[in-house]
Amino acid sequence: MTIEAPAAELLPFRDPGYRADPAPYYARLRAEAPVYRHPIGVYVVSRYEDVAKLIRNPTLSVRKLDFGVADPLHDTVLGQDAPDHTRLRRITNRWFTPKAVEEWSKVMQASVDAVLDKAVEAGGTLDAVDDLALRSTFETICHIFGVEPTKMLEIQKATYDIGVSLGPGSDEDDWRVTGEAFEWYEQHNRALIDHKRAHPGSGLIDHFLAEQDAGNMTENEVIFSILLFFAVGHLDIKHLIVQGIRHMAEHPEYIGIYRDQPDIRPGFINEVLRIETPEQMVSRLTTQETVIGDTTVPAGEVLVLLIGSANRDPEAFPDPDRFDHNRPAAASQHLAFGSGQHGCAGQVLARAQADVVFTTLVNRFSTIELAGEPTFTHTEFLRSIAHLPIRLR
Repeated sequence: MTIEAPAAELLPFRDPGYRADPAPYYARLRAEAPVYRHPIGVYVVSRYEDVAKLIRNPTLSVRKLDFGVADPLHDTVLGQDAPDHTRLRRITNRWFTPKAVEEWSKVMQASVDAVLDKAVEAGGTLDAVDDLALRSTFETICHIFGVEPTKMLEIQKATYDIGVSLGPGSDEDDWRVTGEAFEWYEQHNRALIDHKRAHPGSGLIDHFLAEQDAGNMTENEVIFSILLFFAVGHLDIKHLIVQGIRHMAEHPEYIGIYRDQPDIRPGFINEVLRIETPEQMVSRLTTQETVIGDTTVPAGEVLVLLIGSANRDPEAFPDPDRFDHNRPAAASQHLAFGSGQHGCAGQVLARAQADVVFTTLVNRFSTIELAGEPTFTHTEFLRSIAHLPIRLR
């Protein structure tokens, strides 16, 4: 069943209420229009079964999508189809093996310990976003790159500014902001590359440059792959960590549960990802006629796959708005990290980094409480918390 315009109120992408809490809109969409022809000219897909199949469908294209002002992302794995996607993915695979993740987790642990030591000295109050989640993930990705962890807040801002145009509700003001962010990032990354050429090392940027010299990457692919890894190296992981801390602060029983029952930790992290999916959607272009349920979508149409809605689908996750760390493994196949060839290569590291933070907190403190109101900066694409004041005892 496809619903056509003028039912735009089903998905008012720029509405503050929608951005604050899209779950009720998703529920209505799944019930009334699981394949919805939005007035802006895209097909929006909201049920888990459909989204899970389409996100793995090799006939759908990312490369042929018009990214608009975000066109530089076509020079990354995020914006390529096979075989170029396979080529770029292969270049970075060895950096996220279990052995590599074990090493990066040690870097993360040292950063978290330093932040918490400082917080204790200051009375136990800190911002879980900038002071803890951002700093520790940023220092880790910089270590992986082989560069000094500088310009952290500028990189965070530029990353968010790029994200504001990745949803279908973006406008000309958003595009301007995103364009400026890409320009800033390109200059920053060129400076890092120049430094690396003069002072080579053994980090991921050095690896990219070696691949460029061998003819396996273009200059733009190096520049914007650095951007992508800066972004995913802190943005989504930061969100996962902050939402997990927020959940512990609002439901203090989970402090003891996480500390005393290590076997539940993967389920806890899964639920944080499922119920507060960082990136709410992905887009694909049909390259041939595609059947979705009882709707036939022609070739050349844009599909918006609502991962956030799929992760709240009661057909896949009974009582989906309830946080349940004991969901059976078969019911924990959320799509927060995507799936198929575009599934997140760094998801093992993301889970490990989140576990480092959560385990360290519950082992060092018996109380985690909110010390002020959270500040949200959600868009239709990103679920984001800008500040989360907490007090540790």
